[in-house]
Amino acid sequence: MERIFVRDHRAVYERLCKDYLNLKLLVQNACHDRERLERCKQSVRQDIHSSRKLCRVTQFEQLVYLLEQRNLLSLLKPDLVERFEVALDAKEVRSALASYRDVLQSHCEPIRRFYLEDLRHRDRRTLLEKEVEKIKLQEAAELSVTPLTDTNQTRSRYLQQRETIYSLLQLEIGKSWKVFGRFLNVPSGELDEIEERNRQDLKARIYEVLQQAEMQFADVALDEQFVGVLLKALEGSRRKDLKRKIENMLKC
Repeated sequence: MERIFVRDHRAVYERLCKDYLNLKLLVQNACHDRERLERCKQSVRQDIHSSRKLCRVTQFEQLVYLLEQRNLLSLLKPDLVERFEVALDAKEVRSALASYRDVLQSHCEPIRRFYLEDLRHRDRRTLLEKEVEKIKLQEAAELSVTPLTDTNQTRSRYLQQRETIYSLLQLEIGKSWKVFGRFLNVPSGELDEIEERNRQDLKARIYEVLQQAEMQFADVALDEQFVGVLLKALEGSRRKDLKRKIENMLKC
């Protein structure tokens, strides 16, 4: 029964992730000219505290990225969307935001737990992630220390090289990122969403593809199962040169 309960909450969380993306897209569609973008920028000027960075924003997605980077807007913090809705007088956004808040409030704790768990898999150093790291360190200090087994040593080898592997693939995969993503078993719909979120940032697309692929595996399966899928995906994408480089990294 407990497993079913957890699975149900996970389904709600995954649906909310899609709703959050949809919410941002609705605002983006309503913000279709420079005048409307300026209204949105003015509505959050006091929160950003940087006129220089705000002046550089020329598209709505850049504004969203800036807010998310500063942990002012996120799946758990959708309140700034309300300011955009007022600035744009967008009824569709108002309705979608009300529905989104209802789901978020009804399942607040499990959604927060899954969200923070997903953040553990990322390398981006946002304010929220630093807070999560502190929480995890505090929790770890309260638990008894687990002896390091051979399996843990192997797994830690991948995690130690993970950032380097991500950086290598971001530089080398290039325009064939979607083909690579399909070999990693990332659904086509998710690939389309990644492309929509990162229209002008190829490296961000590759990063998110790797993230999505990795999230299909439990932590204990990363080294044996995920790395195996990753190497096969590189071979299938005709990038055996990258496969060899990663194999050499993991031997070190």
